Amino acid sequence: MPPSSSTPAAQRPAKVLVADDSDAERSNARKALMAAGYEVVEATDGQQALEVFARERPDLVMLDVVMPRLTGLEACRILKAKTPKSRYLPVIMVSTRNSVNARVEGLRTGADDYLGKPYNIEELQARVEALLRARSVLNEAEPGRGSESDRGEAGSVRSLSDLHTDDQSVRRRLEEEFDRADRYSDPLTCLRVELDTFDLITDRQGSDTTDRVVGALREVIESSVRKIDLVFRSDERGFMLVLPNTHFPGALAVAERIARDARKLRRGVAKGVDVTVSVGVSFFPNKDTHSLKDLLDLVDEALGCARGEGGGYVCLYQHQGYLYRPEG
Repeated sequence: MPPSSSTPAAQRPAKVLVADDSDAERSNARKALMAAGYEVVEATDGQQALEVFARERPDLVMLDVVMPRLTGLEACRILKAKTPKSRYLPVIMVSTRNSVNARVEGLRTGADDYLGKPYNIEELQARVEALLRARSVLNEAEPGRGSESDRGEAGSVRSLSDLHTDDQSVRRRLEEEFDRADRYSDPLTCLRVELDTFDLITDRQGSDTTDRVVGALREVIESSVRKIDLVFRSDERGFMLVLPNTHFPGALAVAERIARDARKLRRGVAKGVDVTVSVGVSFFPNKDTHSLKDLLDLVDEALGCARGEGGGYVCLYQHQGYLYRPEG
C-alpha cells in the first residue's frame, strides 16, 4: 500500500514536489519516489516551485539549492514563512554543494534535512518517509504557544543554561558535543524529560516509590537511545538527553517512544498511579541556535511549554514550536 498523506480521510498517496533545473536529476528523484508509492509533481526553478506548491499543496518539498530565477534557499525561506504555524511542511534541500557551510546554510533557512548529490536512492526514500511521518504526527498537534513567562508556575522549569558549580563536568561534556557539531555541521538534538506526577506519587506513596519510578524512567530512556547518546540527570524530576547526529524525525521518534513507554510504568513501580512525562526538544543547526546557551534556553522553553499543558505533552522547537500528546 502506498504511503498515505497526513489527512486520513483523503486516503491518497503523499505528494512530493521535486524542484530541480536538471532534467536528469528530476527524473531520478521522480523514479525513486514513485517506486516508493508517492505522487510526484515537478518544478524547474525556485519561482515555479512556489507556483506549483500553491496549486498542488504537496506534503513534502524537495529543493535543489542552485536554480535559476529563485534559488532553493530563497524558495525554502518563502515556503516556511508562508506556511501557517499550525502546519508542519517538511523541506529537503539537495545539492552538489555538500560542504559544511552549504549544509549549515540550508538547514538555517528552515530546511529539515539536507542531501548531497549524488545521493543514495534508499537513503532518499528513508528520509522522505521519516519526514512525512513527522508531518503526520505534528499536523495533528497544536503549535507551541506563548513563552515561559506567559504560562505561569505550572510551566516553569529550572534553567539548564545556569548550571551550578557541581555540574561543571556536565557543562564541559555539553560544550564538547556542541563544538563538535558546530565544527562539522552535524545535527545535534537536546531533550529534557520530566516526570509530571512526581509530587502526586510522593504525596500518595512516599519518596521511596518516587525514587523507583524515576529509576524506571531512566531505564525507559536508556532503552530508547543509542550508545553514542548521552543521558544526564537534570534535576530530581527528570533527565536531559543529548543525541548527536540526530535530525528532526529521529528526535521526534525518541521523544514519542519515551512518552509512550513512561505511561506503562503505572502498571509496575508506580502502583496504579498515572505516570506521564513532559518532553522538550531543541535542535542544532537552527536559525535560532548559535551557541550552547541558545540550545539549552530553547530546550528549557520547549519543556516549559509542554509542562504548561498539564502533562504528557511533547514540545519540539525547531523553526517554530510544535506541541502534541503522543497516543498509545
